Amino acid sequence: MFTERFNKIMKIIGAKPTDIAGIIGCDRSAVDRMCKGSRVPQNGGKSALRFVSAIYSFADEHGKTEDVLKEIGCSACFSAEQIKSELMRWLYDGEEPIKAHKEAPAVLHTHNKFGQRFSAILDLAEFSNVRFGKLLNIDPSYISRFRNGLRTPVSNSKLTEEMCRVLYRRLKDQNRLSHLARLMNLSPEDLHSDTDWEKELYSWLFLSEDNKVSSFVVGMVDQIGSFSADIIRSPLPFEMAADKTALSDDQPLYHGMVGLQTAVIRFLGNVIERKEKDLYLYSDQNIDWITADKAFQAKWISLMIRCVTSGVKIHIIHNIERDLSEIGEAIRSWLPLYPSGQIESFYLDGQKNTNFSTTMFLCPGYACIYGNNVVGTENESGNYLYETEPEKIALCQRLFDTLLGKAHRLIRVCKTADFFLFETNASDITVLSGCPTVFSMPENLFSECFDHSELRAEARDANDIYKQRNCFFENALLSGHFHECAPLPSDEDLFNGKIYPEFLSTPYSPLEFAEHAKNIIHLLDNVKYRFYPLPEPSFLDVQLIISEKSVAVSRLKAPFFTIFLEHPLLCRAFAEYADSVKKKYALDKVTLKRKLEGYF
Repeated sequence: MFTERFNKIMKIIGAKPTDIAGIIGCDRSAVDRMCKGSRVPQNGGKSALRFVSAIYSFADEHGKTEDVLKEIGCSACFSAEQIKSELMRWLYDGEEPIKAHKEAPAVLHTHNKFGQRFSAILDLAEFSNVRFGKLLNIDPSYISRFRNGLRTPVSNSKLTEEMCRVLYRRLKDQNRLSHLARLMNLSPEDLHSDTDWEKELYSWLFLSEDNKVSSFVVGMVDQIGSFSADIIRSPLPFEMAADKTALSDDQPLYHGMVGLQTAVIRFLGNVIERKEKDLYLYSDQNIDWITADKAFQAKWISLMIRCVTSGVKIHIIHNIERDLSEIGEAIRSWLPLYPSGQIESFYLDGQKNTNFSTTMFLCPGYACIYGNNVVGTENESGNYLYETEPEKIALCQRLFDTLLGKAHRLIRVCKTADFFLFETNASDITVLSGCPTVFSMPENLFSECFDHSELRAEARDANDIYKQRNCFFENALLSGHFHECAPLPSDEDLFNGKIYPEFLSTPYSPLEFAEHAKNIIHLLDNVKYRFYPLPEPSFLDVQLIISEKSVAVSRLKAPFFTIFLEHPLLCRAFAEYADSVKKKYALDKVTLKRKLEGYF
């Protein structure tokens, strides 16, 4: 009977043995044997419970729950656990289950994600979020997000070093180092000093692959979220960054690092003085010609800021390899200038030339700096031409145009509501936000909230904004799945006016949020839409929209803008971060609907 019913329910939900095996994490052959009747797990045993949970999860994911309920004669008002229990009963045709065995406690070192590791070690040290936060002088809410796996501290920072130091000293004072060793799956005999312990603890907590990706995503999003309405101020006034001697220099050739620095100050200073409109920048040589001399770096930054605030359009090509840290270095220093809309950035595929490096800075109609040198010799004996002849400038322009023809967009900036640049074709979309989004909000509710928001100063019509976002939402559902990740409010916060719709400055009333919750329930009937209730926001005042080909990072407060990231490695990093969040906070639709109904 079991085999017959197991095959029947598999057919009803449209699952293959590989689907169920993938959910459980077992070999396909185990499911094949059940389909053929050569294996029947014990009723009520651990294996049976795993298979029932996998069947339920697949049915929930593919909109087949009602078909299962109809087949097994189960009420739609049952909870998820009740439905699983009834499914087990149906599979075994009412046979009495065996007595459940008490599960063995999980071993400590099975924690394989930063949030799990961090939470386990705080529990071991008997630290509350508040107490640990105060010892580190950071908000306890950040500690909560670390424990929930929603955020990861940026590695190699003073904060991460201090976290390890405080945790180690606490556990040492408590004589719990043997417990710490078990947690890290190490032998205490291999650690001979405080330095050894702290080094191993740091490596275990912060240097895993999932931590590198998460800390990269968190660092970049936090930087974008911290942008102000104004362009950052120049460290130096123009006269100190580019003095008259540098501006009047007329050398045709410059040598070494100091020569390149002198040429660049002359070049940028005159671009600003002449009120030029465009700059084209390319260099694949080591960046230490900018960073090694802090005095020059301050001048460089000041002149670049002055270019942007003077209306100069900067077109920059990054020659970067496929390494996450290198991409981050290439774009991080430029990020504060992107909200100005004056930066256009591109990247080139392929490996760097390890024999020669090229630098080309071009201002059409004025001048070009050009250098091609053996890698490693640039700082001592590199040669850089300063061309002002129209024919030479035109030649450099043709060379740069050729590079642009091979390049791809790295970053774009646009208004928040403009999603025409976002790639939705044949790709799932994941949204992470601080509250349920406009995508799942009914139109009449958005119009009411919009009339009282600061967004009115930056947008003409609520209908235009809603229609554009709704169009994006519908296209996403046509081409793939749409996953919305956001926290649901507590009654205390909701009734005290602390929950705000995205982009809007007037808090939800309980009745308004109830309308939003009803619409989410309605959307859940579409098998391509999923909602993941987070315990708290991943980021404050920032929304992420992620696909395989594009990432949009939007500010949810003034100044409103969206930065699009389009490098494949960046998109994969953000997608990996989103997948880790979804995996941890996935909730079946029956349970989720009950949770949302609590707001009515």
